[in-house]
Amino acid sequence: MHRFLGSSVVLLCALALACGDSAVDSASESDGQVSSAGPSAGTTNSQVTSAATTNGTGGGGTSGSTTGTDGSGSMGESSDANTNEPKYDVGAAETTGTIDPTDGEDLGCKKVDILFVIDDSGSMSDEQNKLTAAFPSLVETIDQELVQEKNINYRIGVVSTDMAGTDKCVLNLICGQGHRGRLQHNADRLNCQNDEPPGKWIEQDDVNTVATQFQCIASMDGGEFDEMPLEAARAALVDRVIDQEAYNAGFLRDDALLVLVIFTDEDDQSVWEIPETWGLIPPPATPVQEYYNQFVDLKGGETDRLATVVFSGPADTSCGDVMNDDGAVKAPRLHSFVNNSPQNAYWGSICDNDFTTPLQEALDVIEAVCDMFPPPV
Repeated sequence: MHRFLGSSVVLLCALALACGDSAVDSASESDGQVSSAGPSAGTTNSQVTSAATTNGTGGGGTSGSTTGTDGSGSMGESSDANTNEPKYDVGAAETTGTIDPTDGEDLGCKKVDILFVIDDSGSMSDEQNKLTAAFPSLVETIDQELVQEKNINYRIGVVSTDMAGTDKCVLNLICGQGHRGRLQHNADRLNCQNDEPPGKWIEQDDVNTVATQFQCIASMDGGEFDEMPLEAARAALVDRVIDQEAYNAGFLRDDALLVLVIFTDEDDQSVWEIPETWGLIPPPATPVQEYYNQFVDLKGGETDRLATVVFSGPADTSCGDVMNDDGAVKAPRLHSFVNNSPQNAYWGSICDNDFTTPLQEALDVIEAVCDMFPPPV
């Protein structure tokens, strides 16, 4: 979301509302000094994926390193998240202490749950179109390399980055949609009702069916409030499962590799358990490490049960033409998230003209993590 609605931005900013890139910078700074984390603007996708060649494809899983608590009892950012660049050339992937990585017969995933968290603000239409255009090629590879060759079952869920409730409005012109981590399974931006998946997520099927269903539900519009992909993912995997509605119950599988895929042209501005409405600006962003630890806990603390893929702006600069909704602002928080476990992660530029090759590279990382997936204890 670079702007609300054309001339409305001028009015809103005149009222001292925080919007656009300034809100992103504010959220980023509240997470600590992480602007140096992640690949620079010049980093290529092929560099990021070199880790996949040394590590060995939709439910849930998490992983991550642990940190101590600060004086308030909340988790603080790890020093690795703030200082380490993604490790482009790494050794064999590490697993947590209870698994012997040399016992190859015990390793390898049989199920993969892929959760796409897609920015649905007005500036993302072109990027969503590029994603859905590249998706059929990705599904073909998944079908060949995961399903046919390794007999792996996958499913795909889609959520938006919008955490605003329907009562969250600006001048009664723009109101939240109430998504709040609920799986998106209905047509939105496109007239494609006949192509909606029969359930709340996309189950493994023939390539054309999966690609068509994904294009339908991943083409979203209308999320004009602060982008919160990490909170949307957390809410999707936790709140919308355990609350009375239990909207997403059944998507997250205990014995599946969890793949989180984030697409956004803004930095993350997530606030843990943010209410459906807030003031002129949201509270300070929650440290990225707390989100990563939550995803880790969902998978029993095993880092090799989680793969993360992020398409965003670079860590410390913008890319493309941001002012004309054809670019992305810097995303230090999302790079910090990727850096928690760089050997199990992939970063790609949301400013790329074609996502076909980057998505294939990301799949290489996912497959490598799948090969190291620890068996149930």
